[in-house]
Amino acid sequence: MAAAGFVLLAERLQKALISTLISFATGTLLTTALLGLIPEAVETVGGEPHVIMPYVLGGILFFFFLEKLIIWRNCTDEECDVHAAAGPIVLVGDAFHNFIDGIVITAGFLTSFTVGLAAAIAIIAHEIPQETGDFGILLHGGFSKKKAFVYNCISSITTIPAAIISYFILGSISFIVPYALAISAASFLYIALSDLTPELHQKWGLKQTLKQLVLILAGVLIMILIFTLMGHNH
Repeated sequence: MAAAGFVLLAERLQKALISTLISFATGTLLTTALLGLIPEAVETVGGEPHVIMPYVLGGILFFFFLEKLIIWRNCTDEECDVHAAAGPIVLVGDAFHNFIDGIVITAGFLTSFTVGLAAAIAIIAHEIPQETGDFGILLHGGFSKKKAFVYNCISSITTIPAAIISYFILGSISFIVPYALAISAASFLYIALSDLTPELHQKWGLKQTLKQLVLILAGVLIMILIFTLMGHNH
């Protein structure tokens, strides 16, 4: 909802904040996946990385094919513009993505408060630029600002029922939690490296590169600080 509200800000302010948030979110997503979710998943299954890493790999491949399916549904030829996806498909995809976010947050908190908090921060950091991009696609597809905003909000609230449902399902079958964490880590890695990093490469030059690097490192350091100060107490 906060991400959807971001679209009401002035366009110039949006662009400045989005550029900053994409860099920051890249750092938070990578750190949460590699230093939070994956280590916790491995620890939960008795310190056996060979049990967890296939799920991380499978998750990355799953999100790749999922994104391909969404693109194929909107493209009729090889020259199709990926970003010209139809509004309804964008909304369905966003609702599904937010549903997954709810599962990620719940799986994190069922593991430890620290991991749950880190997952929530990483999700918020990348959701704002993503939701704003979706808002732009809806406007381009002919939606009015009011309708685009309302539909964006509706697609965003799927996180809440997903979190509630996951709490009862994952809580009662706790052996699934480490595998849910592994797939969650895969989604974080895929978003950071497939969606956000290419956006960062759109701006080049020493000044822009240094700015991006500083913001990525800020995201990394904040997540490390959270893990260090709060620990991984179950």
